[in-house]
Amino acid sequence: MIELGLQRISRLLANTSLPWRAIHVAGTNGKGSICAYTSAMLDVYNKSKYREHTGQPALKHGRYTSPHLIDRWDCITVSQKTVPWKLFDHIENQVKRRDQQEEIHASEFELLTATAFEIFSHEELDIAVVEVGMGGRLDATNILGEHFENSTTRSDLSGCSRPRPLVTAIAKIGLDHQGFLGNSIEEIAKEKAGIMKTDVPVVWDESNHPAALRILEQTAKDNRAMYCQLPKFIPDLGTLLQGSRTNHRLSSNVPKLQDHALRNLESAFKASWSALQQLDRLPSGDHDSSREQAILAELAEDMIKNAAGVTFAGRQQQIDLAPLIGRPKTILLDGAHNGQSAQALASYVDTQLRHSAHSPSTQPVTWIIAASDSKDIRELLAPLLKGGDRVFAVEFGDVDGMPWVKAMPAAQIVEAVRVLAQERGEVFETHECGSRLLDAIRTASLQAGDRGPLVIAGSLYLVGDTMRLLRDHQDPSTK
Repeated sequence: MIELGLQRISRLLANTSLPWRAIHVAGTNGKGSICAYTSAMLDVYNKSKYREHTGQPALKHGRYTSPHLIDRWDCITVSQKTVPWKLFDHIENQVKRRDQQEEIHASEFELLTATAFEIFSHEELDIAVVEVGMGGRLDATNILGEHFENSTTRSDLSGCSRPRPLVTAIAKIGLDHQGFLGNSIEEIAKEKAGIMKTDVPVVWDESNHPAALRILEQTAKDNRAMYCQLPKFIPDLGTLLQGSRTNHRLSSNVPKLQDHALRNLESAFKASWSALQQLDRLPSGDHDSSREQAILAELAEDMIKNAAGVTFAGRQQQIDLAPLIGRPKTILLDGAHNGQSAQALASYVDTQLRHSAHSPSTQPVTWIIAASDSKDIRELLAPLLKGGDRVFAVEFGDVDGMPWVKAMPAAQIVEAVRVLAQERGEVFETHECGSRLLDAIRTASLQAGDRGPLVIAGSLYLVGDTMRLLRDHQDPSTK
């Protein structure tokens, strides 16, 4: 059951210090990407000549995202590595015991969030990149900075310290979770903007709907939250990605990013740079020497270059299922689960998969699709499907730690495909597979053939089920 509000998480963490600083990220689509890009950029800073030159110690950083993909704890990382099960289990048991003893009745997400935050304190992090679960204003993660002190360094903090986030970032805002967040872009934007804090710098995706931008700008003004700006000597993202500078160019192996990915990369870069400035790891002005500016510009390019090459599990991921089904060609795995993310996936599929060197004519795509029962399935299907495509409708299994999440019946997906076909006057081949995911993958692979494009999409929970199937096949002891 989803219960928004900060009362329970506040009681769970009432006596817990959270001395680390956060980069807090909200949004409908892209917030997970911003978090991953930001973590990669912090890694680059740690390994940079600039940090070594200044004599500063490396920053210990972690990340908390949602939902998890395979195991409940894989959404918590420290130094880019999933937190060890033993540590997670130890802290989680403490949190659950506290919940029971004090009769807090916290939700599963609140228990997980409290566990993640206590792990970050236990591991003595400097920075945690934290993704909002749903909305922002009343999301459990928004306890960040709830009771902050004026001090900003760990040595000055005492008692139950809650320093404010270093930066808040807001990705693309769309219509999702309307039953909880509101039925308009304005209402949802207000909830997302609720993570802004007084005097805390903010960055947002400037391609947002004008109505959302008005809300974000007004909320920032009300909180005296300055928009993150880069020093003038740092080239704009487009210039860096075009490789037009004479001294430092992105390596040729960095993939060409779609527009939405570029926007997420830019938001992550601004958030990371601002965070490092506030920690006095980077200078705040343009008054530095030309030599230092050149070194900083090189650091900026390295941050962009490395982050641009980051791949995300379950987001336009090419996965090799040959050990499971014998198919030699990789399969595209994507957690697109709403209209905006479906549009992005459709653009990639249309340009990268429907046309290939092996087949100059447009190829039909074979889809394996599942969805949560709360989703607008038509909004998901409409951008993805083209005449001649095949659809294998499946249902993902129970989600560990999220008992309220239910799969849409496969029959409902098939019916939505049929209605769409009638309206368009197109033909789609449909298969209702229920919870038989492995059978669906095998049959779909046979029908797609060795070269035909095959895509698994519609839900991150389906992504998790697919990755779990592969892992359990390769290592049966994990079942």
